[in-house]
Amino acid sequence: MKWRTENELHTLLSVGRDAVITMEKERFTPSVFSEIRYGEKEGIGIYYPVYRDGSCAEAQYIKFSYAKYGKEDVVVLERASEEEMEEYDKERLGHLLRR
Repeated sequence: MKWRTENELHTLLSVGRDAVITMEKERFTPSVFSEIRYGEKEGIGIYYPVYRDGSCAEAQYIKFSYAKYGKEDVVVLERASEEEMEEYDKERLGHLLRR
């Protein structure tokens, strides 16, 4: 199921900056992210897109949250804002410095 999540992330990254995508919760695999920070019902992860030729793009910060859409449980995917990316990086740096 990892490839389904990667497909949705590639779609998200190929459209506008403010795009939002939903996918079925059962098909979402957080293991596509290199690092994840979780909240109660949401998280932010770092995703490195890999191209067909095997090369890797720069890190993309993706927010995800769990929601109800009608009767279905879904995951909402969107790009993190600049402020959210900075906060995430500060938290990562703080964690590394405490080691």
